[in-house]
Amino acid sequence: MKESIQYILYFHAFSGGIALLSGIIAILTKKGSKSHTTSGEIYFYGMLSVVVTGLIVASFRGNIFLQTIAIFSFYMAFTGKRILRNKKAVLSSPLDWAFNIVSMLCGIFMLYLVAVNFVRTGFAGAIPMLFIFGGLLTWMTVQDAIKMWKKNWVKNEWLFTHIGRMGGSFIATSTAFILTNIHFEPQWIVWLAPTLIGSPLMAIAIRKWKIKLGDQKQKVKIEMN
Repeated sequence: MKESIQYILYFHAFSGGIALLSGIIAILTKKGSKSHTTSGEIYFYGMLSVVVTGLIVASFRGNIFLQTIAIFSFYMAFTGKRILRNKKAVLSSPLDWAFNIVSMLCGIFMLYLVAVNFVRTGFAGAIPMLFIFGGLLTWMTVQDAIKMWKKNWVKNEWLFTHIGRMGGSFIATSTAFILTNIHFEPQWIVWLAPTLIGSPLMAIAIRKWKIKLGDQKQKVKIEMN
């Protein structure tokens, strides 16, 4: 069994490398282009493989923390891809609801682990990461559940959600890669570095598209007049 787990671990690392490289290509290529779409598809299925193999390895080793991070990473990739299926409505199929509920419970469980372990270890070790990722996952899943229930939709929100979710998933993938290959204390700095760098870049990208869409809307008004 240990030998099988080792092979799964090798495939897990390989899938993570594929996801990382294809994610970089998707970020650097023009949105809507064939290269962007293809690399995005490869990234999604690479992440799917990472999550499945990661859950198997984490279960065998009893690493609950890695299991929760795997679910967090894939939820962002899953919703980032699903949002492209229908740009004018909120998807609320049984699959969407099932994964939303599972991920919401995962986020709440991560916060529970923070509360239980904080008394013993304080804000050290993996606690900061559990707090941030657990809080984000809980907030996202609750917001998504509200939108699916009320079927609320904001024009062009699909684009901003896609950028934010896929970007967030890539940040989580980068975090796992850096954590595996770089050993630095305090550990929470290694965990949070990709988030601190990637989050502002995502905000800039979203703002750029909002400005671009606003300019296009203004241009259409001028032409109509």
